[in-house]
Amino acid sequence: MKKSIFLIFIFLILSNCGFAPIYSESNKSDFAIEIVETKGDGIINNIIKSEIARNSKISSIKKYKIKIKTNYKKIILSKDTKGIVSNYQVVLDAKFIIQHNETSEEIVFQEKQNIKNSNNTFDQKNYEKMIKRNFAISMVRKLNLELLNKK
Repeated sequence: MKKSIFLIFIFLILSNCGFAPIYSESNKSDFAIEIVETKGDGIINNIIKSEIARNSKISSIKKYKIKIKTNYKKIILSKDTKGIVSNYQVVLDAKFIIQHNETSEEIVFQEKQNIKNSNNTFDQKNYEKMIKRNFAISMVRKLNLELLNKK
């Protein structure tokens, strides 16, 4: 008897805890984004454009015009005794200039990751492409959160 009352009590408490996912239906982005200009790394910019187009609602009342400037760098962290790079860091700086209602705001994001150099250049290039994609998707998510908070 005590066990069943305890289980019912726990169920009632946990079912009403107030958890709501970030990207639930009620929090979906309700804005349209038009990309005016892009500068920087072409691969990253193309991924950012496609992600923004996927998340943007064309029929929305709120419309933002955005200029994108990306800078992708590979920084050597260490070399082995032969002078061959063994570790490096990839850094993506993304600057978004947002224009809305005759106002302009600049938002800057940065992502970094340390990478060990591989002897297999094909695998290394594929890994780097995957990192670029992940960086770009991360930047778009951060941008969406910034725009959602603007209300």
